[in-house]
Amino acid sequence: MVTIIDRSVWKAEPGRPVEGNWDPQKGGVVIHHMGGGSHPPDSGLHCYGMVKDIQSKHMDPGLRGWLPDWAPGYLETYDDIAYNFVVCQHGDIFEGRGLHVRPAANGTRSIVVSRAESVGANEGFYAILGLLGEEDQPSASMRASIKDLIEYLREHRTYPAGLMIRGHQDVFDTQCPGNLQPYVDNGSLEPPAPPPATSVTIISRSRWGARPPVAHERTTWSARTGFTVHYSAGPTTQTPRQIQNYHMDANGWSDIGYNFLVDAGGRAYEGRGWLTVGAHASGHNTSHVGVCFIGRDGDATAAAKSTIRALYRKANELSGKTLTPTYHGGLPGNSTSCPGADLRTWVQNGMDADDIPIGDDSPPPSDGGGGGGMTSVRSVSAQQRAVNALGYSPALDVDGIWGPRTDAGVRWLQGRVGVTADGLWGPATEAAYTAYVGGGTSGGGMTSVRSVISQQSAVNSLGYAPPLDVDGVWGPRTDAGVRWLQGRVGVTVDGLWGPATERAYYSFVDGGAWLTVDGDFGPATVSATQRAIGTPADGVWGPASRRALQRHLNRWAHADLVVDGDFGPASVRALQRHLNRMGGAGLDVDGAWGTSTTTALQRTLNRGRF
Repeated sequence: MVTIIDRSVWKAEPGRPVEGNWDPQKGGVVIHHMGGGSHPPDSGLHCYGMVKDIQSKHMDPGLRGWLPDWAPGYLETYDDIAYNFVVCQHGDIFEGRGLHVRPAANGTRSIVVSRAESVGANEGFYAILGLLGEEDQPSASMRASIKDLIEYLREHRTYPAGLMIRGHQDVFDTQCPGNLQPYVDNGSLEPPAPPPATSVTIISRSRWGARPPVAHERTTWSARTGFTVHYSAGPTTQTPRQIQNYHMDANGWSDIGYNFLVDAGGRAYEGRGWLTVGAHASGHNTSHVGVCFIGRDGDATAAAKSTIRALYRKANELSGKTLTPTYHGGLPGNSTSCPGADLRTWVQNGMDADDIPIGDDSPPPSDGGGGGGMTSVRSVSAQQRAVNALGYSPALDVDGIWGPRTDAGVRWLQGRVGVTADGLWGPATEAAYTAYVGGGTSGGGMTSVRSVISQQSAVNSLGYAPPLDVDGVWGPRTDAGVRWLQGRVGVTVDGLWGPATERAYYSFVDGGAWLTVDGDFGPATVSATQRAIGTPADGVWGPASRRALQRHLNRWAHADLVVDGDFGPASVRALQRHLNRMGGAGLDVDGAWGTSTTTALQRTLNRGRF
């Protein structure tokens, strides 16, 4: 049993809203220490004060309290305390950002979490801070509590931690976590092996960062007669958001085409949902639920097949009848190799796999593919955090699920900030909320999405030199820094940090290639391209890589190229058209691969949209 000291008990200040992808199941936890000298355990009250001072220093580096200059946050400004949890030498566990909010302490590197997948260190890992200095040895109580906390996080239903335990030095250039690192290395922080999975939880659209649909058409269970299996024909490293980008930007569809998606780890993602007409199989989108495995022929794991089977059984349960199991190429009028020989044979042989039910946290079948709430400006989770930040009581669960309590909370907030209380968080509510909380600025700049302080911190985090003063004051240097960032992440360079810049920044940090946009198709750009198209990233642009790019363009840009490794004018024109669709590159489609095409490719890779 884990006891966590609530933020209200250590008198935490409300954190500012934090956006960006958050999926700790992909990675796990990163362990930190305070560093600097020695901090012998004092009274428990001393630990409460230290946690509060860390938050103060993180949110305002000019504050000091009990902390010396080397303490965390000395040179950076965060939206809240940077860690999810803090553990002291007495074994007490303090809630930092908690379970529902991505941390900011782990750094921005992309961490390899499997043979075929990487994830951002903050996007895919919890951050746990041990309150000890460089000269201190962690107490048995601290180590036991960290171990218990990791076990608790792994068992959490909504945001479970993955199986990786890393010291901060394993994911960033630092000596942190000091004397906790040997315990990371020797496995003594590893909890007991968990029992086998007993259910599948569907990851909602808000959790994987889905764009709102342009439109959707409803159907009924009486109209559903079948269940169709697909594959993405892309690398297993693809994310649902990347597939949604292809479907909406390259195909011009109103949303991602599938009703659900399943990755190689067996995770299920909500697409259009149970009763929204899909765009996955011509002539069968109303009658069939479409489920896509993210990967190529032969990539589907036993876990993935078990999850697909679980979705099939759930669809039968909800419809009250047995739907016909089929595969994409087996449907009349659909001449395609999808879902590949392996999954095709598996479906034909009865979809044999372990029976794992869909858990209670799956989205309700009546949600229409995304739940309620206005999400084109602010996700449901972000709305819930904003409501709580203004003191709503009892506080909302920050779970990304729209329901009566969230609707009531948003209406309460709207009344407080002085706009129409209709429960829809649109631009007027966003502007009024930002004005109400002050936005952290004393100057110009676009603050409806991110305060000036947060903009300055983000610019510095990408390596702007000389770094901006993080003072919340908008001036010529901050304007220049934001424009520099916009150029790097590939959006219009106008100095206004709006939703497009916010999305592009997080795409760059979480899934982007971090390339220098210089038009040079060198080893770094080649490797990033290879990773995006799912071929070995060796930095050598040979025939195998050229064939992989042609297959990629055939799949995602409908290029109809001959896959021969001869990347001539026809292939280059297909690439240029794809970059124009996905990255808004504005290239002349002339079939000549020059500096402008490489520059557009680098920008699109940096945005994770290739």
